[in-house]
Amino acid sequence: MISAACYLIFDIATVFALVYYDSLPLWFVRFTHQGFILFLDLALSCIYLYIDFLNRDQKRYSRKKLAFIIGLYLISLVSIIFAPIYYYIEEDGIYSYGPMVNFVYAVIIIYSVMTVFQSFKNLRKSKHRKQQIYVLLTMALWIGFGGLQILMPKILISSVGVSSMILLMFLSLENPPEYIDRDTRAFNYYALKNVLAEYKDNKKSFAIINIQLDEAPLFGNYMENDIIAELLINVRLYVEHSLRMECYRMNRNSIAFILDSNHVQKLEAYLNLLEYRFLQSWNFRQTNITMNAHANVLLCPKDFPFDGSISELIDFVEDSSTYTKSSGFVWRIDEDARRNRERRLSIINIVSKAIKNDGIEMYYQPIYNLQTKKFTNAEALVRLKDNKTLGFISPEEFIPIAEKNGYIMQLSNLIFEQVFSFMAASKLEEKGLSHIEVNLSGLQSVDSDLPRLMKALLTKYQISPEAVNLEITESIAITSGYMLKKNMDELRKFGCSFAMDDFGTGYSNLSRMTKGEFELIKIDKSLLWPCFKNDDRESVKNAKILLENMISMLLKMGRKIVVEGIETKEQYDYLASQGITYAQGFYFSKPVPKDEFLKFIQEKNK
Repeated sequence: MISAACYLIFDIATVFALVYYDSLPLWFVRFTHQGFILFLDLALSCIYLYIDFLNRDQKRYSRKKLAFIIGLYLISLVSIIFAPIYYYIEEDGIYSYGPMVNFVYAVIIIYSVMTVFQSFKNLRKSKHRKQQIYVLLTMALWIGFGGLQILMPKILISSVGVSSMILLMFLSLENPPEYIDRDTRAFNYYALKNVLAEYKDNKKSFAIINIQLDEAPLFGNYMENDIIAELLINVRLYVEHSLRMECYRMNRNSIAFILDSNHVQKLEAYLNLLEYRFLQSWNFRQTNITMNAHANVLLCPKDFPFDGSISELIDFVEDSSTYTKSSGFVWRIDEDARRNRERRLSIINIVSKAIKNDGIEMYYQPIYNLQTKKFTNAEALVRLKDNKTLGFISPEEFIPIAEKNGYIMQLSNLIFEQVFSFMAASKLEEKGLSHIEVNLSGLQSVDSDLPRLMKALLTKYQISPEAVNLEITESIAITSGYMLKKNMDELRKFGCSFAMDDFGTGYSNLSRMTKGEFELIKIDKSLLWPCFKNDDRESVKNAKILLENMISMLLKMGRKIVVEGIETKEQYDYLASQGITYAQGFYFSKPVPKDEFLKFIQEKNK
């Protein structure tokens, strides 16, 4: 667009120079025409480069392609500087012609043909279809106006075509700031993906260093929202000015930079500088503060193969704590981390196949009612049928992986189908069971379609809503907002009830208990087991004080209580003396397949 604007300025200047040809120096007349032709060439070549960028995964050129583009520029430049140009100045019109004009027009035709070819070639498959349609319109205008100009040189109409091109290009252009993080002015996640794709495709070694602010969540909870961005700006400025590296905001709490093959050998030096810098204080809002941080370091291809996906590569860098047990400032990918990654990939594959091929089954763990002295409830727990590839995989491991990789909604739907089908076929009410507890995933609990889905399934299997208790983990209950409450209100009106699962695992918000959103509170085993350790009397005493007061408080609020993880008679007797409502754990039964569960209930509830 800048080139086109300059072209228009020089176009006006050429008309002026030819009108006053007799009174102006010849070098000035030639100069105006050189500028006119140069910027016309630049404008059209930029349009080609833009279209070429849209259709490329990489944003940089190979040497061959670069040599070709530069070669065209040199041909134009040489002809502009050295080729002769002639001027037609008569009463019926004024224009320029000659070898200079012909050379440059030839280059312009080459660019125009390449642009149209690229656009049509990628029009169907390109995600940038809108931009390419606009470019094709601009080229059609240019070819029309330019062709008319060549055929009728006395009519100065090419500027109208270029002006129209500017308008259409303005409507079609990408927004360059889409690759810039608005808060920190670092490059953003999308820019990082593009650059990593380029490094990976070139198959040259590189390192990515992700600087994670360890206390960023704490700052974010107790200060204004932009505090983390301001802290990251300080880190970005240091990396850009002292290390001379471009920065990318990988996620809310981290800034990353990349060392290419020429700089990888200096990795240790860069890490030492970073570590030393974070030992010093940072000047922030006229105050000196110390920021605790660590650097996740990944070497490619040593730690990650060139044929892996970019999203997986970024995930590997971000979740170093998931894969490795590193500590200190530098967190490296080690052999254990690589094995953990392979296990994670295998689990993703197993879950994917399980969804497609009916590869899950439901187990049920009976829950004992201390008032009726019978088993009146049960918790439905999902299991993967594939226990040969990796052996038994706990839901605590594969459910978070399914959530992160986009499988949780399909998996959850399969779980509800199997549970409701079992409930309908088994006529559990006749066996003394009042309800089955089913876990809701974090994503499903805030899905606006959840109430409709639940109502449809309950109607399909003719199950009373009162027979279903939906479990939501404490962390989800505390961190989710409006949509969770809306879904709970709608399903509660329909007849479903809710349990807060894993209560006491670290997210407790006691004020939420006063609102009566959960009929049932499930106290996690992590609160029970410390009460029966024999190695520290003082800690056992304190653990019992905590648990007993929590049970007392919830009972006074009118909540029903399930304590999970009961494994011994001693634990059961202790909890029974505290007045809990339900008991669950291996002391009664481990989770068992549906046939064993039904047999267990029939025997125990006689």
